[in-house]
Amino acid sequence: MTTQQPMLRHTLLTLALFLLFPVLLFAAEESSYYALTKQNGLSSNNVLQMTQLSDGRMVVVTDIAIDIYDGMRFTSVAIDTARWTALPAYNGATHIFADQHDRLWQKQWGRLYCFNLRTMQQEVEQGWNFDDFFIDQQGQTWILKGQQLVNQASKKVLQLPQEAGALQDVVASGETIYTFFDSGQLAAFQADGKLLFVSQAYDEEESLKYKWTSLVVTGPDKHLYQVRMGSGGSILLAFDTDERQWRQILTSHRPMHTLTLTPTGILYLTTPDGYLRINPKTGAQDTFNELRLPDGSVLSTGVNTVCLDREGGIWLGTYNSGVLYTSPLSGLFDTQPLNIDVYPILTAIYLQGLPLQVGTEYDGRTLLDATPPYTQQLTFSHRQNSLAFQFSTMNYVRPRSTCYRYRFSGDGNQWHTLSADSLGRLVDDKGIFYLPLVGLSPGEYTLEVMASTNPEQWNKADIRRIYFTIQHPWWQTPFAYILYLFIAATVVALAFYFYRRRLQRRNREDMLLLRIQNLVEQVNQYQNSEAMVVLGPEPDDARDADLPEPTTQEKEFMARATQLVEQHLATPQYGVEQLAADLCMERTGLYKKLTTLMQQSPVVFIRSIRLHRAADLILQGKDSISEVAEHTGFNSTSYFSKCFQKEFGCKPSEYAEQKKGTSINSPFIPPEEKTPMKP
Repeated sequence: MTTQQPMLRHTLLTLALFLLFPVLLFAAEESSYYALTKQNGLSSNNVLQMTQLSDGRMVVVTDIAIDIYDGMRFTSVAIDTARWTALPAYNGATHIFADQHDRLWQKQWGRLYCFNLRTMQQEVEQGWNFDDFFIDQQGQTWILKGQQLVNQASKKVLQLPQEAGALQDVVASGETIYTFFDSGQLAAFQADGKLLFVSQAYDEEESLKYKWTSLVVTGPDKHLYQVRMGSGGSILLAFDTDERQWRQILTSHRPMHTLTLTPTGILYLTTPDGYLRINPKTGAQDTFNELRLPDGSVLSTGVNTVCLDREGGIWLGTYNSGVLYTSPLSGLFDTQPLNIDVYPILTAIYLQGLPLQVGTEYDGRTLLDATPPYTQQLTFSHRQNSLAFQFSTMNYVRPRSTCYRYRFSGDGNQWHTLSADSLGRLVDDKGIFYLPLVGLSPGEYTLEVMASTNPEQWNKADIRRIYFTIQHPWWQTPFAYILYLFIAATVVALAFYFYRRRLQRRNREDMLLLRIQNLVEQVNQYQNSEAMVVLGPEPDDARDADLPEPTTQEKEFMARATQLVEQHLATPQYGVEQLAADLCMERTGLYKKLTTLMQQSPVVFIRSIRLHRAADLILQGKDSISEVAEHTGFNSTSYFSKCFQKEFGCKPSEYAEQKKGTSINSPFIPPEEKTPMKP
């Protein structure tokens, strides 16, 4: 019993679908067409040609601009008619091609136009001199010069038959290159340029009727389908590449503008009265002369071009009603998941809440050199760390059923699945996915996004990857760290240098103080004995000093200078000028003399003698600190205390305790002096 139940349900479901099929087919044929017009952002309602790009976006060529629809909005670029390239051998209506380098080419009545899809700008080819231009199904570019067809990439040359007429189409199928001429002839070539065969589609009389235009599509059954138009009307042909045979499918006195082919081999042709759907194998055809619009009105004329998208949807371009769209899947199985092959299209990149523009400078640097659908790698500064990415798909059947999966290296590389029903509303009801990334730390990141109409099925081959870098601030770059090391090394070197200089200076001052004390002791002995006393050897530290031994005259000079200062200790105004005058010297001469003999300036010399005399008075204990300062020529007790502490390393009030039992003697006369000093 359990085994039969699934079989029974399967049988009933099959029967139901079989009974409903005619109704569903009728509903698909009678479905409404959604209109995209100037009110929706289209540049003009006069549509000349359409094609679908590899990422699903639709290109719509109007009479004034090129429009690209990404599922959200139209982006339009006006056509500058002054920048066309002459194409003398082409006399047909609008014909567009997309090449391998993201460029769109438009031929129209003897001229050629090139549009860069990456930058959304018109390009002008300089120095081109050719008669006609073609791009085959493999995206390769061919240029016609006389009777030679040249592959622009490989530079291979096909020598066209002289009697074939004007070349109108080039098709690459496998290793064979097929060329179509206005005479109805087809010439096939090998890839190396060797002519394989020439075939005639119809007789010479008919060739005069269909010389104007040609459009060729490649079928899945090794057939090439061609629609031709001329003064005698239009003709639809099929060429079997295996049998090398032509077959006429349809002739009409009406113009047949464009031709497209579904993956299942169904042909669609447009006419001024509507469009045709033809099964080339059986010859069955359906005519759609009236198109029902969403507002209930009916459009019966004005269809110019047709294009089928990857979902099987039908896009119709009209002369004055814009673009019309319908899909055989619209309204069918609304409760079931749709298995439509959709691709995530990056439609916008936001920085600090504003969309990035191609070629615009931000903080002195261009961040975007191509439109978002072609952007793969980005670099931002450390301040530009709040971003957002917006994606859409070309799901027109039920956009709310669009699901996304994304993985971001900044949050652990975990896949997240989102839909319009997910929390956070990152996907809206129109199937638009908006992903904010705020406060990113410096580093390298990868964002991967997939899209599907069935959350249980994902096409891993259609992952959209975006790589971007948030740069470190300059103070965190390797150069900055090298600079830090250099500065630190410089600071250490300077600190060591100044420390060494200070140490040397301190040692030199200690030696000078020791010599002054020695001189004081010798002068004291001289005054007590009133005779010259030959003193013993200098202390060991003095002998170790780097100063040279003074001569007898120099010792007399120092003794005289010391005596003069001591005689005027109580006179605060006695300074360098008076001392120099008493010694019968210039001020500069005194400075040079004292700095040479004692490594001291005259100011320091006078102050040192005053301080040593003050120290002696403090040890005697008869006067107060302020009186000692006054007796030794200091007007300010605070200044005296400051100088005293600098000289002896302690305050005047602390000095007596540290030197208890000792005294500082007066300056002295050098021991080498043989006669008493004269007053």
